[in-house]
Amino acid sequence: MLAPPSSITAPTSIVHGDQDPVCPLGHGEALAAAIPGAVLHVVPGMCHVMTTPGLPEEVADLIRL
Repeated sequence: MLAPPSSITAPTSIVHGDQDPVCPLGHGEALAAAIPGAVLHVVPGMCHVMTTPGLPEEVADLIRL
């Protein structure tokens, strides 16, 4: 059984595209709301996969420690 998102205590970043047809932005928003202290990073133009040139680097910059 998986633990609920509310039990996550590690610093958490949610990276979600605003053009994802598989998991609409509301899914990312709900996940971020369910994890205490989570930060949601919305990437304009990103769909469900990162195939746009430069997008992998942009996302890496968002999650780099």
